[in-house]
Amino acid sequence: MGVLLLATCQSSQDPTTSEETTPAPTLAPSAEHSKEADAAGQRPAGNPQSPTSNPQSSTPSFQPPTTGATADRGQLTGESKQPTPDPQPTPTSSPPVPSTPPPPKRGGQIVVGGLGQPDTLNPMLAESGAGRALVPLLFDSLLADDPHSGQLIPHLAESWAVSSDSRAITFTLRTDAHWHDGRPLTAGDVAFSIEMARDPALDSLYGPQLEHSIEVNAPDTGTLVISLDVAHCPTLAILGELPIIPQHSPTQASPDSVSVASGPMGSGPFVLVNWGQGGEVHLARNEDYWGDVPYLETWSYRPFETVADLGRALESQQVDAALMPHGQPPDLSLPVSSYDYPLPEFFFVAFNNDHPILGDPRVRLALSMAVDREQLLDQVLNGAGELIAASLPAQHWAADPALQSPAYDPDGARRHLGEAGWTDSDGDGWLDRDGEKLHLPVRTNGENRLREEVATLISSYYRAIGVDAPLELVIWGAVVDDLFTHDFDAIVFSWPLEAEPDQSRWWLSTEDEIGSGYNFVSFDDEKIDQLLREALGVPGCNADRRAELYPEVQQVLAQERPYDFLLIPHATLLTRHDLYGLAAGPFASPLENAASWYLGP
Repeated sequence: MGVLLLATCQSSQDPTTSEETTPAPTLAPSAEHSKEADAAGQRPAGNPQSPTSNPQSSTPSFQPPTTGATADRGQLTGESKQPTPDPQPTPTSSPPVPSTPPPPKRGGQIVVGGLGQPDTLNPMLAESGAGRALVPLLFDSLLADDPHSGQLIPHLAESWAVSSDSRAITFTLRTDAHWHDGRPLTAGDVAFSIEMARDPALDSLYGPQLEHSIEVNAPDTGTLVISLDVAHCPTLAILGELPIIPQHSPTQASPDSVSVASGPMGSGPFVLVNWGQGGEVHLARNEDYWGDVPYLETWSYRPFETVADLGRALESQQVDAALMPHGQPPDLSLPVSSYDYPLPEFFFVAFNNDHPILGDPRVRLALSMAVDREQLLDQVLNGAGELIAASLPAQHWAADPALQSPAYDPDGARRHLGEAGWTDSDGDGWLDRDGEKLHLPVRTNGENRLREEVATLISSYYRAIGVDAPLELVIWGAVVDDLFTHDFDAIVFSWPLEAEPDQSRWWLSTEDEIGSGYNFVSFDDEKIDQLLREALGVPGCNADRRAELYPEVQQVLAQERPYDFLLIPHATLLTRHDLYGLAAGPFASPLENAASWYLGP
C-alpha cells in the first residue's frame, strides 16, 4: 500500500474522467498537473513542499458571498434524495427537441470531441480519461454496473455464484460472444485476462486489486472458477469490471501492441478502424456483436486542447458531440442538446481526527453546520452537481437514502463550539480557549481549480463563525505527502465514486498507518470496523445482507463526521439536436451506451 497509483483518478476538470468508474481508490491529481499525476506511479519522496499561504484578513468580518442562483435548489438530487433520472436532452437553443424521440434507425456517423488524447487503447494499461473512456466500446467485461444504482448486472457472464464461505466465485459465460476476428470468446480468454492483469511485469492498475485471487480455473469453455485466499466480496466487482482480452493474441498485453498498424482486438460493440497520430480514434460498428448491434455506422473521437477549442469545433460542426467539463457550457448559436450527468467523484473536507481540536466530534459537527451547501453548489458549480450526505450517493443500492447533511446553522455551530470550550472571551470576533485562538487552516492543491474554489468557500464559512481558517494552497505533491504523513488540519479533497460499496481502505482502523494507509484522518471506530469486516465476508456475498450493512456504515460516518461530505460535480455532454439514445449515470459514462445512439430525422 506504500505505492500510490496516481494516474487512475483524474480531476473532474477533465471531462473524460466521467467515462469510466475508476478501477481503484487512488489519489486524484488535478487535470492541470498531469505530470505529477503520471510520474512513476509512486508518492513523492522527500520532505513536503511548503504551502503557498493565502491568509485571509486579520478579522472575521468576511461573510460568504451571496448568490442569486437559488431557484432550483429544491430540485437538486442530493437534496431531494431521489434517484438521478436518465439524462434528458435540454436544448440550449431552438429548434425544440421532440418530447417523444423518433424510433431508432440504423446508419450515420458521429464524431465526439473531448479534452485530451488516449494514452493507449490497451485496456490493461489505459490511465488517461480518454483512454479509459474508449475501453467499453472496444472490450467487454464479465459484468456491468447499473448506471444509477451501481448494482451488478450480467454482461459476458450470464450468471455467477459465490460459495458459502465467499472464497470461490463461479462465472457462467454466454455462448454467443466472439472476438472481432470471429473466434469464439471462451473462459480460457477470461482466465488469460485475469492472469495478465495480475502479472507484476505488466504493471496494470487492475493488478493490486486482484491480490486475493490465488487460483483461476476454466473447467470448460463456458465456466470460470476463481479461488480466493480470504473471503473478500469486493473481488466479485473487480473481476466483473476487468476488460477481457484474447489469449490467442498474447501481444495484446504489451504496451507496444497498440499502434496505428496493429490496434487492439476486443469483443465489444465497435471495432477499431484507425488510431491517428493526432490522437483521433475511428471505430466502426461490430456487425456480429453478441448484444445490440450499434445503430451508428461509425463512431469517432477527436481530442482538443481547451474547452474553447472544443466549443468552437461544436459550433462549426467539426464534431457532433462535445464532452464538456463541469461548470457553465459555452454559449452557442447552433441548436444543440445538453445532457447533464454525474462525474464519478465526490468532494469532501477531511478532518484530522488525531488533531487536538478536530479530534472532538463536537467541533467536526460544528464545522459541518457552518457550511451553506446549497450556496456552495451554486457558487462553485453553477448548480451543476448534487449534494451528498455520505460517501455513497442516495441512489446507490447500498446507501441510506434517508441520510441528511447537517443543516446550515451558523448559530448552532457556535453553540456546539461553545460546548467544546471555544468562545470569544476577549470580544475580538475570534473564538478562543485558554488564551489560544481557534486556528484551523484549510488546505488543498492549488493547481486544481474546483478544489481551490471549494476550499475558498469552506474557509470563508469557518471564518464567518469565528474560526481562524486561512486558506493554504499547496502543490499536488505536498497534498499527497501531507495526507500520508497525517500532517494537516482540514484538507479539501476528492475520491473516486465507485459502484462497489466497500470502503475499508478509508475507514478501517488498521488502515491508519503513517506513510502507507489510506485512513488519512486516523478514524478509529469499533462499530465501523465490525461492520466493514462483516460486509467483506458476507456468506455467499449476499447482496441483500450487504445492503443492510453498508447503510449502517454510512450512518456512523454521517454522525461521527471524519469527513464533511459535500458534493458530486456534474459534467455536460453537448450534442447535435437530432442525436438520441444517450444515457449516463455516476456509475456509467455517457459513452458506455454508444451502441444505443442514433440519429433522428
